Amino acid sequence: MDAASVAQSTTSTFASYARKMGRNGRPDMDIVFDNHSEGKIYTTFDALSGRVEITAPQNARFDEIQITLEGAVKTFVENLSPHTTRSRTTALHNFLKLTMPLRDTDYPQPRIAEAGQTYKFPFNFAVPNQLLPRACSHKCNTEHVHHAHLQLPPSMGCREVSGQDDLAPEMAKVQYSIKVKVLRNGEDGKDVVLAEKLRKLHVVPAQAELPPMNILTGNSESDYVLSKTKTLRKGVFSGKLGKITVSAIQPSAIILPSPSSDATLPATAMATLNLRFDPHDKSSQPPRLGGLTTKIKSSTFYAARPAEYLPSHYTLAANFEAIRGVYDTSVPLSSRCVEAVSWTKHKAAPAYTRRNSASSSDSSDCSDHPSEAKPGSEYYSATVLVPITLPSSKTWIPTFHSCIVSRTYTIDLSLSIHTPGNGVPASTVSLHLPIQIAADGNQNERTPMTAAEAAAELAGAEEFLRPRVIEIPRPEHVGNSVLVPQASDLPPSYEDFAASQPQVVDPGRC
Repeated sequence: MDAASVAQSTTSTFASYARKMGRNGRPDMDIVFDNHSEGKIYTTFDALSGRVEITAPQNARFDEIQITLEGAVKTFVENLSPHTTRSRTTALHNFLKLTMPLRDTDYPQPRIAEAGQTYKFPFNFAVPNQLLPRACSHKCNTEHVHHAHLQLPPSMGCREVSGQDDLAPEMAKVQYSIKVKVLRNGEDGKDVVLAEKLRKLHVVPAQAELPPMNILTGNSESDYVLSKTKTLRKGVFSGKLGKITVSAIQPSAIILPSPSSDATLPATAMATLNLRFDPHDKSSQPPRLGGLTTKIKSSTFYAARPAEYLPSHYTLAANFEAIRGVYDTSVPLSSRCVEAVSWTKHKAAPAYTRRNSASSSDSSDCSDHPSEAKPGSEYYSATVLVPITLPSSKTWIPTFHSCIVSRTYTIDLSLSIHTPGNGVPASTVSLHLPIQIAADGNQNERTPMTAAEAAAELAGAEEFLRPRVIEIPRPEHVGNSVLVPQASDLPPSYEDFAASQPQVVDPGRC
């Protein structure tokens, strides 16, 4: 019988063995976690320990039990092209796989699972704080993008572990799980999976607050609007009332508390609206403010191919690809009346007045602008504080960027302004501010060591501190050193720069 026939026969034997196990009942496998509760969230450096319990309904031979901590991103994009027969394009990125090594003493000898006998195999993992470089091996246009892709993404798109809506579409999922496989080695070198099971985890890794984004005012290529100016009129057929400018800067990040903390207050940030009114003439008074509506927009970018840049709505439109998409959804945060906000009157300084070096030159600054206000003219300013509190009815995940999935957030502010004239509808000014959701983790806590790890660390310390015996060298070794004499550690003297005297070399020393 040739080698091909033997390989085919071996494969058929393992296939029939697997089918026989399926008919007679697969082993009962259970994954048990230590110190686990329903809905528990794991974060950076948290320990994932427990055991796998396997009970075979009949005697079964196996070769290996493989226990792994895995993380995967799954996406799909609907195909709209009439030139393809596939309804969708799918992508799978396995960005994390940690394998638990098992000792030979953990296995039964011989490796045959007896019917009705329960075997327990321990495991111990820790949520890493970063991925290995091979997790992102594709081309990136900047090192910043590559670094972002090496951060662990949070669990997303699985109601089984989150319990609430996390604003993720069906097209993108991030899953963590403990997976167990019962393997038998084939003679062709391939492992046959006799049985397998997984248990999903809810992981929200720590995400540090990033520096504010560099957004140029008036840039049409940006997804964000930080400043907007509008001309107001006194009435339908009347003249101008003046110009109002509403501006803001990126608020600080909303930081989700650590899962192990006792924080009961919701995550909150604060945005500041700066208003400036430039009257058309001295008789024009500032307009009356109306309602202020605040929403947070979640944008989930997904693709069937790795991204070389950080995605945005503008880049998706400018560089259209059928394998990329975005899912936007908004959640109302607050709606309140700001009519009671008071205006402060100012007088524009002369053009030659030196301004503070900290003041900005763009239109978002409410300081004097010689190009906008004539010297000696008057203008009004006001400030509105906007609290941003995430509702507890949703599951909020940090801002992140992975190779094929990203999540970003935008604060949408809409301010209504009423003019004193009759018949003039209220004007609305809308801003779109970027905001980051970060997360605290247990970065100050070290994962407790197992007994084996503690013993190995103690053995290494004892070996390092073991006393050494120093003896006088034997006579036959004296004078036979091949090391070049080293200069003294003292500062150099004049003798060091003197001409060296010729030395006589003993041929017997060579």
